[in-house]
Amino acid sequence: MEPISQFPFSKLPTELTLLIFQYAAQPTFDQNEEYKSKSPYFSALRLCLVSKLVRRIVLPELLHTVSLPKSDNLKMFVRALLMQKQYAEIRNNLQLNCGDEQTPNNLYFDYTPRVHKIWIACFGEDIVPDDFFPPDYAPARQLAISALNTVLLTVPSLALSWTSLKLFSECLEHAWMSHTDTNANDEHSPPPWNTRTLTMSGWTGGSGQWEVLTNTPQGSAFLSSISHLTYGSSEIVFDDQFFNSMYGGFARNYILPSWMRSIPWLSFKNLQMFSIAYPHIKPPFYAYEFDEFRELKKGRSFHVELLMLSAALLTSRRNDQGNWRIHGFAEAEPGKMCIRTERVGLKVSHFPIQFWDDDSDYEKIWACGLHV
Repeated sequence: MEPISQFPFSKLPTELTLLIFQYAAQPTFDQNEEYKSKSPYFSALRLCLVSKLVRRIVLPELLHTVSLPKSDNLKMFVRALLMQKQYAEIRNNLQLNCGDEQTPNNLYFDYTPRVHKIWIACFGEDIVPDDFFPPDYAPARQLAISALNTVLLTVPSLALSWTSLKLFSECLEHAWMSHTDTNANDEHSPPPWNTRTLTMSGWTGGSGQWEVLTNTPQGSAFLSSISHLTYGSSEIVFDDQFFNSMYGGFARNYILPSWMRSIPWLSFKNLQMFSIAYPHIKPPFYAYEFDEFRELKKGRSFHVELLMLSAALLTSRRNDQGNWRIHGFAEAEPGKMCIRTERVGLKVSHFPIQFWDDDSDYEKIWACGLHV
C-alpha cells in the first residue's frame, strides 16, 4: 500500500483555513464524555497556543458560551478579564504617546461582545486572582466584580445556581449604584443589564433564596425585566415519581416541584414563559432500568424534552396548594413540538445527548441550547 501523501496546510486558501480553525475551536458541549473527564473547551484552548493570529480566530468560538461550574473556573475567568483591562490601558497609552490610533496590541481582545451566554454554578466567595492584588487590598473584590460585570450583565442569556445568587446580587448592586450615579436625572434610562433569559439550576429550598433579589430595588428591577425563566437540576431530571405512569405504557405525567409555589411570580412582571427540561423517555419504562445507569455511572443517551408553561398559567395557580400536574404528551417525538394550549407545550430536541445523572446533565442541556 502506498503511503498517503500529506497536503501542506499552508497551501489552503485563507478563507478555508479560517473556517477549519473556527470549526475545530467549537466547544464539544454535546460530547459523550463527562465534562469533568474532558473539558469541552479542550481543543479551543490548545488552538489558542498555536499563534497570536490563530488565537484571535479561535477566541470568538471559545467565548460564545462560557461555563464556570467551579470557583477555580470563575477566578481564572475574572483574571482573564482583568488582564484584558490592563492590555486595553497599555494600548490606550501607546495611542496617546504615539498619536497613532491604529497602534496594535496582539494580546488585547474585547470579550464583551463575544460572550452570548454565561453559566456560574459556584459560590463566588473568592473571585480575586492572587497574582493581581495583595490579600489585604480592600477594593480588590470591587475591582474584580467591576471586571466581571462587563460580561455578566451584557449577555442576553444568564444561568446561575442558587449558590451563586449572592455573588450575582453583589454584581447587580455594583452596577445599579454606578448606573444611578450616572443617570441621576434620567428616570427613564434603561437598566444596566441586557439579560432577558434567566436559568436557575440546582436544589432550591424555597422562597427565602429569592429574597436576596426581591428585597433590593435592583434585584426587583432585574426580575421584572426577565421574559423567559428556565429551571433544571439532577433532582427533578431523574425523579422516580415521573416514571410511575410509564409502567403501564402511558406517557409520563409531569408533577411540578412543590417549590415552584414559592417563586415570586408577581415579581416577574414581564415574564412570558417558564420551562423545565427532562430526558425524553418513551413508555413502557421501568425505574430499575436506571440501576446500571445510576450505580455504575455508565451514562445513557436521551433526547431532551422541554416542558413550556405560560407565565399567566403559573401566576393564576400560585396559591393552589394541590399538586401542579401536567398530563403527559403521548404524541411527543424527537424534533417535534406539541402545543396543547396557548399555556402548555412540549418540544423534543432533534438530537440526543449523554446523561450521567449528576449536576453536569443540566449544564450540558443549557450549553447545547436545549433549555429554551
